[in-house]
Amino acid sequence: MNYLKYIILLICLNGFCQQTPQFTQFTFNKYGYNPAAAGINRNSGIEVVLGTRRQWVGFEHAPVTNFLSINYTIRPQRSYRLWHNVGAYVTKEQAGIYRNEGYYLSYALHLPISKRYTMSFGLFAGVRNLALDRNMISMSDPVYKATYSGYFVAYPDFIPGIRIYSKKIFFDVSVQQLYKNRQVQGDKQIGNKSVLTPQLYTSFGKRFFLDNGLTVVPAVNIHTSFINIPSVELNVMAYYAKRIGIGATLRNKDFISGIFQIRFLKNLTAGFAYDYSINRLNSTAANSLEVMIGLTPMMTAMDANKGRNSVAKCPNFDF
Repeated sequence: MNYLKYIILLICLNGFCQQTPQFTQFTFNKYGYNPAAAGINRNSGIEVVLGTRRQWVGFEHAPVTNFLSINYTIRPQRSYRLWHNVGAYVTKEQAGIYRNEGYYLSYALHLPISKRYTMSFGLFAGVRNLALDRNMISMSDPVYKATYSGYFVAYPDFIPGIRIYSKKIFFDVSVQQLYKNRQVQGDKQIGNKSVLTPQLYTSFGKRFFLDNGLTVVPAVNIHTSFINIPSVELNVMAYYAKRIGIGATLRNKDFISGIFQIRFLKNLTAGFAYDYSINRLNSTAANSLEVMIGLTPMMTAMDANKGRNSVAKCPNFDF
């Protein structure tokens, strides 16, 4: 298994690799993709979501991604025309000897543009730390001396986003790594100085109301860096009685996923996703797991949105 790690490392030196995390439950962690998705209901108050994704289970030093987010909606007094949202998002990835951390603050402004539709504008502003983990490198390795001696060396990062939504649809656009940073390790250079390229995320979903308390939400998420083949995720979720969700996702020709979500107590939601690799990796590391837990007030029945001055509810998780 050790020789396989070095082969992958050599491939990555001259290849185009994924630079930002992807989640199977992209509608659950919508705030992590797009800051404009926070506060889609002006009465939602605090929303907290945390999660972990473990890729290629059984593969030594496989990628692991963890995140924690919290955001709060602020509704101005005597105002039905706009509202605000502020929040924070923290993410940490570990893939072999590589470590990637991000710390962000966010702001979003929501503006009703018609009786049915609302548009929101959001921005993440923060710092990222992308470096080699010295704890996993031998002190005799030349790479060890070329890496930073300090644990936290950060550079700025900004993520803008826009969302258009109603009771039945949502459309998201966000750009990650808008600020092109170069990955440098200390004073010495090993290989080429890698540039973090902008990553465009676009998603669209629509909710269909069926009989017997059943709601179906098909959605698509497209991720591209403009220089390689886009990653396309086709997702469909079916929600029953506002408590149970079952769905599936297909990502290009790489993964097929099953999703199960359940709401318990009043506003707590748990989501589980299992990805099965359908490419050549399935012989060694076919499985990826994802778990998310959220305090999501937007999932409750929001009677305050009824009436003449109602605003649009987002279909995500309002099942």
